[in-house]
Amino acid sequence: MTRSRRSSGKATAKQNQQEIAQLQGIINELVNAITNDMGRLNGIIYALLKEDGRLKETNCPKCSQVLFEPDLKLLPRSEFCPACNAPLDENQMKMGDFVGWDATGKTESEEE
Repeated sequence: MTRSRRSSGKATAKQNQQEIAQLQGIINELVNAITNDMGRLNGIIYALLKEDGRLKETNCPKCSQVLFEPDLKLLPRSEFCPACNAPLDENQMKMGDFVGWDATGKTESEEE
């Protein structure tokens, strides 16, 4: 005689799949709740900064994306556009600008 799975106390594959599906549903609800709360908090912070005149609105020099940045002393300014990763300071040098430089900071043509 074979023992049934019910008497052994082990869950069947179907029961395991149902429990996993329930857990995924609970996790999805939790993630959605957190996402909603974060969106609400972002909206509140944005409104407070704008009302206080501490929200700087600029455009990316490369892609023209509108960027909103808090103007707060202790918060460092973003260096790159979040949309295209271009430097926000047009005078900022990129790693590609250093090609041909040696450890002294001089180019090969300057050393001659």
